[in-house]
Amino acid sequence: MANQEEDLLINLNTNYADVVVDIGKILVGESCRKKMNENQNQKRQQRHLSIAVCALLNSGGGIVRMESEDRNYCFQEHGIGLDIENSLRDCIGSNEIGEYFTWMQEGSNLLLFVKTWSCGGLEQGSAEATKPRLCSLSTGLFYRSSTSVFPVKSRDTPEFLRGKKSSAKCDNVGGLSAKRALPSCSDGANETSPNIQKPNFQDAAARFLKRDKVLVGEVLDFTETTHIEFKQYSTENILKYMSENLPNYVSAFANTEGGYLFFGVDDNGKVTGTPSNVEKEALEQAVAETISSMSVYHSCGSEALGVQFQTHILDVYDQAECSQGYICAVHTERSCCPVFHGDPESWMVMGGKIERLRAGKWMELMTAADPVVSALADEFKTELSLANGPPLIKPVYSKAGLQCAAELQEHLYPVGSNEIKWKPETICTDLFSEYPGLEDLMRKQLRGVTQGVLIFSRSWAVDIGLQKNQDVVCDALLVADSEYPVLFTVVRDTSCVTSGTWRETARALKQKLVNDGGYTSRVCVIPQILLLNGTEDQTAVKENDFSRQETLHDSTSPYPKSYILTSRDIPAFLQALVIVVLGFKSYLSDHLGCEIFSLLTLKQYELLSKNLHKVRKLFILGLPGTGKTVVALKIIEKIKNTFHCSADEILYICENQPLRDFVRNRNCQAVTRAAFLKKNFPDVKHIVVDEAQNFRHDEGDWYQRTRSIVERSGGIFWVFVDFFQTTYPYDCGLVFSEMDPQEWLTKMVRNAKEIWCFMLNLMRKIHQARNIAMPYEVLGEFLKQAECAHSLPGSFREQYIRSDELANYVAELCKSYLDQGYSLGDMAILCSRQREADQFRQELQPELARQLSKSRVRGALGLAEDVSKDVIVLDSIRRFSGLERTIVFVINPYTPIEHIFDNLVLCAVSRANTKVHLFYQ
Repeated sequence: MANQEEDLLINLNTNYADVVVDIGKILVGESCRKKMNENQNQKRQQRHLSIAVCALLNSGGGIVRMESEDRNYCFQEHGIGLDIENSLRDCIGSNEIGEYFTWMQEGSNLLLFVKTWSCGGLEQGSAEATKPRLCSLSTGLFYRSSTSVFPVKSRDTPEFLRGKKSSAKCDNVGGLSAKRALPSCSDGANETSPNIQKPNFQDAAARFLKRDKVLVGEVLDFTETTHIEFKQYSTENILKYMSENLPNYVSAFANTEGGYLFFGVDDNGKVTGTPSNVEKEALEQAVAETISSMSVYHSCGSEALGVQFQTHILDVYDQAECSQGYICAVHTERSCCPVFHGDPESWMVMGGKIERLRAGKWMELMTAADPVVSALADEFKTELSLANGPPLIKPVYSKAGLQCAAELQEHLYPVGSNEIKWKPETICTDLFSEYPGLEDLMRKQLRGVTQGVLIFSRSWAVDIGLQKNQDVVCDALLVADSEYPVLFTVVRDTSCVTSGTWRETARALKQKLVNDGGYTSRVCVIPQILLLNGTEDQTAVKENDFSRQETLHDSTSPYPKSYILTSRDIPAFLQALVIVVLGFKSYLSDHLGCEIFSLLTLKQYELLSKNLHKVRKLFILGLPGTGKTVVALKIIEKIKNTFHCSADEILYICENQPLRDFVRNRNCQAVTRAAFLKKNFPDVKHIVVDEAQNFRHDEGDWYQRTRSIVERSGGIFWVFVDFFQTTYPYDCGLVFSEMDPQEWLTKMVRNAKEIWCFMLNLMRKIHQARNIAMPYEVLGEFLKQAECAHSLPGSFREQYIRSDELANYVAELCKSYLDQGYSLGDMAILCSRQREADQFRQELQPELARQLSKSRVRGALGLAEDVSKDVIVLDSIRRFSGLERTIVFVINPYTPIEHIFDNLVLCAVSRANTKVHLFYQ
C-alpha cells in the first residue's frame, strides 16, 4: 500500500469530530465550471475531489472541505457543476448520489458530507454482496470482448471476480482450460466470434510465428478476433509506445481466454514493420520489463509467478531483401486469476493520510467474505456479515442461544418511550455520589429531550480502546430521537483539554460505529465539553466550538439535518454500539485464520465496567466455561489504556505453557508461575493471575510475591480461580477467607447443553466430596447459581472400549467428523498425563494415516501449543487447561490421587464446545 496523495490533507483540527479532507480552492457552480472549458486546473480539482470522496467512502465516511474561488458563490443559487456531479456518480457507480452525499455551505467553504460505503444493507440480510466491497475510480482490470478491450467497471467487479474464481475451480478439477465468456462485462459490445472459428484463427497465428521472415506490405491470412489484436507503431518512440499499450491488452487477454498482440501490423492485417532503428533485444526487454511489473492476484493456490507469456520477434524485409524492422508478437496465456494493468484507482484513509491501495490489498478487501463455518453453524449466530456492511468491518458472531446484539441492546441501552433513560445504573449511582452536582449538570443538558438513552462511562475512550485522559471525570453519550448523537465529556478544568484533542474520542467512536459496529446510515458524534466545578455544589459549562445551543435544537448545527437520529435509526445505532463495546477477538479468529469477533455476556461486561481506580484487587471465582480467560484478556487491555501502561508493566501469570503462549503479545508479558518465581520483573506494576487453583504454594509463595509487587506500585491485582477444576493435590496458596473482594461468574457459555449437564452433575459430586479449599456452604450457593446460558444441544458420549481397539475407533471418528465438514483444527484428544499422550500418539498415528489415506495427514497431530493451527491437538489434560476446541476426545482419564479424579475429568470435558467422547478402557 503506497502512493500517498500529497496534495490532499487530513485535517483533524477542525470543528468537526470527523475525518475532514481539505482539497483547497475550487471553482464551483454550473456556469463557472462551463466557462473553464475543462482546462487542466478543472481536471485537477475534479480528480482531487474524486480521490478524497473515494477514500472517505472506503474508510467509514467523513467530510470533504473545499474553498470557493468565487467569494460571491452561493450554493443554493449557483449549484455545484455537472462535471462534479458526474464524478460523484462515477465514485459510487450509481445515479443515486443523494444516498451518500450531502452538500452544505459554511461561509466561503463548501462542505461535502460523505456517508460510508456499504456493499449491501443490514436490512437486506443478503448472503451475497449486491455491490462491490470497495469504491474504485478504476479497477486496473481489463477484459476482451470481440475485437475490443474494455475496463472492468467497479460495479461489475463482484461478478467478474466470481467468474474468474469459478473458472479457476474448473481448471483445478478438470485440468483443462475452461473456455467461457466473462459475465455482465460486455458493456454492449458484440459477443465473441462463433466457437468454431476460434481454434482456426489461433492456429493460423501460431503457424505464422514459426516463419523466418515476413515481407513488408504482406497481408496476413487471419484477422483480429477475441484472441488476436493488431497494432502498428504510430510513433518513433517504439519502446515507450509498447510499454504504454501492452498492459491493457495483456490484462484483457489474460483475463479472458488468452491471445496474441502483434506490433507492426495495421488494422487490416498488413505488415508495416518498425519505422525506426530499434534492436531486437530492446523489444524483448521492453516486453519483459513491462509485463513483469504487472500484478496477478492468485487465490486458487497456484504457484505460477506473474503473467504467463511468450515473445516472438519476426524479421521484416522488403522485396530488395532490405530490413524493414520487426514484428513483435506477444502471446499472453489465459490466467486462472485476475491480472491487473496497474494498481486500481482506489484509496483509503490510513494513519492520517490518504493512500492508494496496491492491487494485492485491493483484492484482499474486495474478495473478503465471511469465514466458512458450516460445521459450526449451529454454534454461532451471525451478527454482522461482510456481505452487507462497510468495507472495513470484520464478521461478528454471538453464541447460539445466548443474547444476540438486539437483546443485549435492549438490556444495556433501552430507549425510553417518553423519557431519557440513564444507563448503566450502577455507574450513574457511583458517579453521582462521587461528584456532587454532576447529575444536575447533566439534567440541564437534556431540557426538551424526551426520548432516548444517556449512556455514562468513566471513560468512553477506554471503552473503545483509546487511552484515558486523566483529567476527564466521565463521559456520557446521548442517543435520542430527533437529535444529533452527542458525547458529553465532563472535566474538572477545561485548561487541561488542549485544542483538538477533546474531539478525538468522539471521532474514534464515530469511526468505530461504522467500521466495527457496521452502522451504515449517516452518522456523527458531536463532542461537548462540560466543566464540573468541584469546589462548590454547583456546575458551570464552559463555552467551546460545540456549545450546548449548537448541539441540540439549533438550525446552526454544523451537520446537515439528515444526520439527526430518528426513532427508526436508534436501534441500529445502539446495536452497532453494543458490538463496539462488547466485541472481543474470538478464539475462532486464530482457528479459522481470519479476524472475527464474538460478544461478551452481560456479567462479563459488568466485571469489565468496574472502576479500576477503586477495584484494584479482585478475586473472580468462575465455573468452567464461564469465560474467565476472555475477561482476563479484556481487563489487561483496559489496564493498559486506563493507566497508560506499556506491555512490560502488565504481567499475566498462568500455570501451563500453552496458555501462556496463547496470551503472549496481547498487551502484556505472559509467564508461567514457575518462571515468575525464578525471574525478576522490575517494570511490572499490574498483575493478572489466571487458573490460580492449580498453582503450587510448596514451590514458592507466589501470592505474597505478586501482592508485594502491586502494593509497591499501587497497581491492579486480579486473580481468576475455578476451584472445581483443581487438578493438583497441593495447597494453591490462596486462603478463601482472605479472598476479598469477590465476584462470581456462574453463567456457563462455552459448552453445549448436554456437556453442561454432565459437568453440573460432576461438580455436585465434587461438592459432596468436600475436597475443595472453599467453604462447603459457599460452594453450594455457587452451584445454585450455575446455569447454562443457551440451549445449544451438542452431544456427550461416555463409553468403555478395549485398549487394543481404541486408536482405531478414534481414527474412525476423526474421519467421520472430517467427512461432515469439520476440520482437523476442530478436534483435541486429551490424555491424563504427557506420558500417556505420547504413547497414544504412537498408536493413533498409523491408524489415522490409514483412515485418511486419501487426505494429507502428515503433521495432522499437534501439541497444545498448536491450538491455533489446523491440526488435531493430542496432549495432556493439564497442558490444555484454559484452551478449547469444538470436539474433544478424553482418553481413559486416570490419576493415582483418587480425590481429584472427578476434577480431572471435569477439566477435560469442559474444554469442548459442542461434542465430547469420554472413553474408559
